[in-house]
Amino acid sequence: MLKSIHVKDALKIKNKLFIDVRSPSEFQESTISGAVNIPILDDEERARVGTVYRQESPEKATILGLDFAAPKLSRVYATIQEYAKKYDAVIVFCWRGGMRSKSVCSFLDMLHVANIYQLVGGYKAYRKYVVDFLENGIARFRFVMLHGLTGVGKTHILGKLKASGQPVLDLERMAQNSGSVFGDIVFEGTPPTQKTFESRIFHTLYDLKEDYVFVESESKRIGNVQIPDSLYNRMIDGFHILIHTSMENRIRTILQDYVEHLDGKTHKIINAILHLRKRLGNDVVSNLIGKIENKDYLYVIKYLFEHYYDPLYQYSIDKYKPYDIVIDYETMEDAVKILQNFAKII
Repeated sequence: MLKSIHVKDALKIKNKLFIDVRSPSEFQESTISGAVNIPILDDEERARVGTVYRQESPEKATILGLDFAAPKLSRVYATIQEYAKKYDAVIVFCWRGGMRSKSVCSFLDMLHVANIYQLVGGYKAYRKYVVDFLENGIARFRFVMLHGLTGVGKTHILGKLKASGQPVLDLERMAQNSGSVFGDIVFEGTPPTQKTFESRIFHTLYDLKEDYVFVESESKRIGNVQIPDSLYNRMIDGFHILIHTSMENRIRTILQDYVEHLDGKTHKIINAILHLRKRLGNDVVSNLIGKIENKDYLYVIKYLFEHYYDPLYQYSIDKYKPYDIVIDYETMEDAVKILQNFAKII
């Protein structure tokens, strides 16, 4: 018998796998976090079925869709059967829980593949659940926002907090952008769409047991995506902690973050520097490019700190005064200990 499951119940299952049977382009635009794409129709086939549906009839479109899907069924069966052996639930979905996911689930049920469920409402229902949570469900969280000049190591501190078991929302990692003119140099792969970004936020917060979360201070836009209004406002209403450290520590952090990733990417650093011509002037930018080509990274980092980043971000730091705590650390471990103790009393 064909089994169905609602989004809320599906998310409660720990050992589960979502299978997205939509076309590759639909999957690429947005999907359920962690889902595997096993398309019944590729992009061209889906377009042709849609055209027949609109210009001729639903019946002819269904027949055409079956013709396209039939050669794929043996692969679909073999692949999903293997997944069903590893997971307690294999949850199949399409856009609205319609023909595509229902046909796959019915086919697998007929062949007695266990643990197969059709997601009621499909991706559309999941997306609505995500949006509702981000608008209303985050009210239970108190956000602890870490502020500080570029290079104080906010992202590294978040990583150490997470490793110690603290709840952390790393928005820059989710956005695959570190929020500066050099933001995309560290990260590999295609940046997420807005829907994918929100899905990553949802799954991180949805699974937390704690009612507080450490997060880095961000502008509303990070690379190509934006922090949802409800979350951003909740972050602003939370606790604010200012982090200081020495210039030497800051330079060391930036060297670790960027220079170690520069193999074959020097051109990306230079292109980013070129975007600063209007602010720094042609002569300064030409000088910095020369320093980069000569691998004099220390000079470039220190100059950008003093003449670009520090003046740029000082205003945003000042507007949150007075801070709940100001930390001036020698080692990041010192800062982490103070933050862990702060978490015990909020």
